[in-house]
Amino acid sequence: MIEQGMSRRSVLKGAVVAAAAAGVSVVAAAGPAHARGPRGAADTVVMNGKVLVMDRRRRRAEAVAIKDGKILAIGSNREITRLTAGGTQVVDAGGGTVLPGINDSHFHFGNSGLAIPPYTYSLAGTESIVAIQDVLRRAVADARAAGKPVETTFVRASGWNESRLNQVGQKLTRAHLDAVSDGYKIIAPEFSYHALIVNSAVLDLPEVKERIATASPELVPYIERDANGELTGVFREGAMSLVSVAPPWTPAEVAGSLDAAIAAVHSLGITSVTDPGVDAAMVAIYADRYRAGKLPLRVNLMLGGGRNPKALRAALDGFSPLRGIDPRWIRVGQVKLFADGVPTAARTAYLHEPYEGTNTRGSLTLDGATIEEQIRNLHTMIRTAIQAGFQVGTHATGDAAIDTVVQGYLAAMGRNSRRAALRNYVIHADLTPEATLRTMAAHGIGANFNATIKYLLGTDLYPVLGKERTDYQWPYRTALDLGVKVASASDAPVTPASWLQGVAGAVTRKSQFGDAVAGAAERISVEESLVTYTRTPAWQDHADGWKGTLQEGFVGDLCVVDGDVLGTAPEALPGLAVSTTIVGGEVVYDRTTSAARDAEPAVALVQGFSSERGKACLEDGMCCCRVSERALT
Repeated sequence: MIEQGMSRRSVLKGAVVAAAAAGVSVVAAAGPAHARGPRGAADTVVMNGKVLVMDRRRRRAEAVAIKDGKILAIGSNREITRLTAGGTQVVDAGGGTVLPGINDSHFHFGNSGLAIPPYTYSLAGTESIVAIQDVLRRAVADARAAGKPVETTFVRASGWNESRLNQVGQKLTRAHLDAVSDGYKIIAPEFSYHALIVNSAVLDLPEVKERIATASPELVPYIERDANGELTGVFREGAMSLVSVAPPWTPAEVAGSLDAAIAAVHSLGITSVTDPGVDAAMVAIYADRYRAGKLPLRVNLMLGGGRNPKALRAALDGFSPLRGIDPRWIRVGQVKLFADGVPTAARTAYLHEPYEGTNTRGSLTLDGATIEEQIRNLHTMIRTAIQAGFQVGTHATGDAAIDTVVQGYLAAMGRNSRRAALRNYVIHADLTPEATLRTMAAHGIGANFNATIKYLLGTDLYPVLGKERTDYQWPYRTALDLGVKVASASDAPVTPASWLQGVAGAVTRKSQFGDAVAGAAERISVEESLVTYTRTPAWQDHADGWKGTLQEGFVGDLCVVDGDVLGTAPEALPGLAVSTTIVGGEVVYDRTTSAARDAEPAVALVQGFSSERGKACLEDGMCCCRVSERALT
């Protein structure tokens, strides 16, 4: 029975286990199952697999037994067969790879279900303004066909890639949106979510005009204007708030969209997520779903700390610790802070040396009239959160911002061993200097990298950062060799949530747009990359004593991949499919069921169209126009 009291589902009826051939040599995770005495039959077993325990000894096995939501034993097929009985549910891995459940350690999950139609239309993968306009034209047509009034309707889209457009010599402006808006108001965040573009219908709103006219001095540089001083429609960082006038999602919309999001991540083998920057209302939504038995996913929640000490204090004062909820399902023990922006075409990351061809180094994005005041605010916020007992994860991408964050961590931790054990970490950590990585390793400060973003950008940032910095960006090899705890995350819905794509990205350092390698020196192995999606995220979650590896007593969270992950060419990994996902001993996803087939359009979105099924879905317009008919009904 799943730990939160959900009813047991038997979705693999009639599965048959082929007996293991004699003489197969397999190392059991905790010794031969039969050697530890009878303990009753397993509830669920996974047989005939290439089981990767993912512990430090790199052990292997063939089968896993689960009882009462926890791993009972790991061993050979023959050993695990002895733990079965008539009521045991059997999953045949068919020679595929069996892993601990994937832990996406930085995933804006509460918003991810809202990132697909009919809520939001995806611009991911568009390589030209024409392609962006095609998607927006369909979105507008859907809104009109649904009878949505022009006066009150916002058409939302997200995922356009400014760096990619720059590479092909194109600049997206509000005029391009106006051409296809048919009077509707359009708002479209860039894929990084550190910039957005709106059309003239939004800029003409009296509220928006007033906000722009009275914008504070620190926001003015982030309001983009053309050579004639006219608004282009692009707003960056804090200035995005000036045009964020679309009605907020209702709690009912957020809660309802979670069903599609949970189904989608289960299809990818994801069993745990860290949702960064949530507020008290989002915590309550998760808690309500848990109490209703509708949260078959482990969530680690980071409270949003805002951009000044007052905002952080308000967030901490407004949070009441959850009661009556197993922290293995919902944990609220972290605070997310922001230091800077992103080192893309937006040039809002804070660097030690200027961006290519400019005199600008970017800046911190916290409140403060000077850089010194911003640093004081950041360090005060870090100290406040740590003194309150919260683990801190801080968004920092530029090398100067990362150094500032690490200095703040060290100052706040001091010699207090309890504070040092909080496992604070740097989110994204794109350009962490080698000397800073050494400091992080010495003081137990982790890094949360994004190999999928590396795949999306590749060498596109050469004109922005130069070749040396672009190739170094996300220095996996250097960080691991120096002993830094490195977790990998999708940052979805900023990028697709396909961890297999992330593994491929960390191993090959190639982009979606070609075979050019961006930083061969920072490549890591497939197995090292898998650790960053399993064991290390569990460390980040303070959960390495009960999840992240497959060993006795740990939770029964498993992911079964069709194919040999370690034996497949890295470039081909994104084409592998997850066949089964198990959470707390319950099969929550089985690719052979009709429910899984019905959700394929939504699944293709989070996979990033890495499979032929996903590509066909995109080509026939399903993902942009019809996904809601199948995935959200």
